[in-house]
Amino acid sequence: MKTCRGLWLLAAMATLAVSIAGCGGGGTPVPITVGFSPQPPGSVVAGSVTSITAVVNNDPNNRGVNWSVTCGSSQCGSFSATSTASGVATSFTAPSTVPSGNTVTITATSQSASSATVSATITITTSAPTVLGNGTYIYNATGDDSNGRYFVVGAFTVLNGAITGGEQDFSDNVAGIASTLVASGSTLSLASDGNIQIALDTGNTSLGENGVETFRGTVVSSSRVLISEFDSSAAASGSVDLQTGAAAPSSGYAFAVNGFDRNGYVLALGGILDISGTSLVVANSVFDFNHAGTAGLGESFASGSVGAPDNFGRVTFTLVPSAASTVPQFVLTGYIIGTNRIWLVESQSDSLDGNLGGTALGQGSNTGGFTAGNVSAGYSSGTFGQDGNGPIQIVGAFTLNSNSSVTGTVALNDFVNFGTSSVSNASWTLDTRGRVTISNVETSFSGTAFAFQLYLDGNGNALQISTDSQEVTEGLGYKQTSTTGLNVPAAGSYAMLGQGFGNENNTPAWSGVGLVTVTSSAISGFTDYTILNTQPFANNSVTGTLNNAQAQLSITGLNVVSSNTSNTYASFPIDNNRTWAIEIDGGSNAQLGLLIFEAAPSP
Repeated sequence: MKTCRGLWLLAAMATLAVSIAGCGGGGTPVPITVGFSPQPPGSVVAGSVTSITAVVNNDPNNRGVNWSVTCGSSQCGSFSATSTASGVATSFTAPSTVPSGNTVTITATSQSASSATVSATITITTSAPTVLGNGTYIYNATGDDSNGRYFVVGAFTVLNGAITGGEQDFSDNVAGIASTLVASGSTLSLASDGNIQIALDTGNTSLGENGVETFRGTVVSSSRVLISEFDSSAAASGSVDLQTGAAAPSSGYAFAVNGFDRNGYVLALGGILDISGTSLVVANSVFDFNHAGTAGLGESFASGSVGAPDNFGRVTFTLVPSAASTVPQFVLTGYIIGTNRIWLVESQSDSLDGNLGGTALGQGSNTGGFTAGNVSAGYSSGTFGQDGNGPIQIVGAFTLNSNSSVTGTVALNDFVNFGTSSVSNASWTLDTRGRVTISNVETSFSGTAFAFQLYLDGNGNALQISTDSQEVTEGLGYKQTSTTGLNVPAAGSYAMLGQGFGNENNTPAWSGVGLVTVTSSAISGFTDYTILNTQPFANNSVTGTLNNAQAQLSITGLNVVSSNTSNTYASFPIDNNRTWAIEIDGGSNAQLGLLIFEAAPSP
């Protein structure tokens, strides 16, 4: 649990304060339901043993479940316990030979209400499918749980198809928690829809479902998977990346994090960290912040230190801002993918005592050598945060012109304002450390101009935070190398990852990931789709059409209120393989949605 060790004297705008509202029920009986926790694997090897758990909700008698299994043959497998209490695992032994049809269906039935059941179909194979190759993988997910904004980063090792160990750091509005993963309860499997399933046993029952966090993922390459949380504890999205090295950070790093301070005020921090040995080179480091609409630009650090990475590449950054900045000391836990990227989370005790997550990008040989000539280009970014209306998502395409002007397009949605607008009267300046200040971004959305900071790594990647009084946002950006302006995804197969909020009471968070096929006029495919505090939906159909003239996508299958509702997204290209998309429609069934498409192997 984080402890409060200091006060932040910075004033906060009340209009951007975040409150978490609860809701209560009346006297209407709530039906008994049964759900898996976590979801069983999509496939297992014949004769293998798998731990499976079911949870019974709303049972006044607090009874458990009865287990059964069916298949196309006489031998379908067996359970170590055919009846278990809610939340208590049984061990399922798969049949010793592959049954007719290659699948079995396991069912958990409430002992109090026989109509309350949950079933899963499992493919029986003769050998374990190759899900992820051997190595250490770094994972991250950002979204919302029942306590509010939620960040998790960590590492796990894979050997011959099994997770052999790992660790993670977690933060939400209540706690920062470090955990060692339990290898015996962590599994990799292939779901029936082609996604992979990663179940991570944290050993801490306050995380995930009974200590297990379950993710579904769509493979982008042999070293990268886009993931979405696939349990009822959170709606979150992120990635799994093969670790290419865990050497201690060195030279320049662009960094950006966002979330909330300990009082619930929205906060974004970003800047450049120059690291030499175990120390921060304060003369070459700088940061900016936006605290509930009050910005501080070009702030300095008094000191800083970097710990030695452990065997999984976990590293600690202890950063002490100057007294003049009024920002307290803060500690960021990082997990190193390689020299190019570190995922960050504020999970350890510090004076800031906030709830932050984000990224650091290694600049390497580019450190301190940025010039207008090698920075002038287009950048496309996708960001998320808060404004006076609540959650907001922004996608921008900014071209940094050689005459110091900025042109481009901004799309945003905060439930009240939504749509796209061209940019006018904007300008940019450059710090040789890779810090770009974009000022006076006038759009049709508001009479007040936007302002942003870009932090570049010099290798085509960027981080962005806002520094105006209207909103506080942060996110990833990339150098734009495809056609300028708006565009739609090119024909091909894509991993599609998305998250947002539904436009109904308490605006439930959602996330989803799946494989889609794009043609010149249509999109089709699926996502494994999660709505916060609801059992997730596997193999959820996604369809849509493309409007190339307006660079818009109409997508059906991502709406919290109705899966049959079509929503309109504006599309922003990054390069030939990646595209941002942001929902820009209004109305009773509109919601927030931010998507990224990454080219993926065909099914």
